[in-house]
Amino acid sequence: MTKYETAILFDPELPEDRRKEFLTKLEGVITSFGGETLKQDDWGIRKLAYLIRKKHNAYYTFLVYSGKRGVVEEVERNIKIFDGVMRHMTSRVEYEIKPAAAAPVAEESPPGPENGGETPDASRPADGAPTA
Repeated sequence: MTKYETAILFDPELPEDRRKEFLTKLEGVITSFGGETLKQDDWGIRKLAYLIRKKHNAYYTFLVYSGKRGVVEEVERNIKIFDGVMRHMTSRVEYEIKPAAAAPVAEESPPGPENGGETPDASRPADGAPTA
């Protein structure tokens, strides 16, 4: 199945329970099309780059989901009906969704041809001249 990401900008004055109720409804729409919600990322209230409906802020939510043909059209139809959404955008994603990633571990590179297989010696000057 194809994966999609929908960015939704909610009105910042919209009560939290109405927003959560609407997102639950969208999850139901997605499952009705044989898909699943892979990730829901709430960014909270952020400042907009320009005014939308005379508002400076919006509540950002991102949904990543998969589904069969027609799921995007139905999700967007429901978004357009709901009066608490200021803007939305859906795009197809190609990357894999991973669970919370652990912090990357810094690996030391083995001695290689870039330094002649030797480890740098702090007692020698950088220009390679021998010390007396």
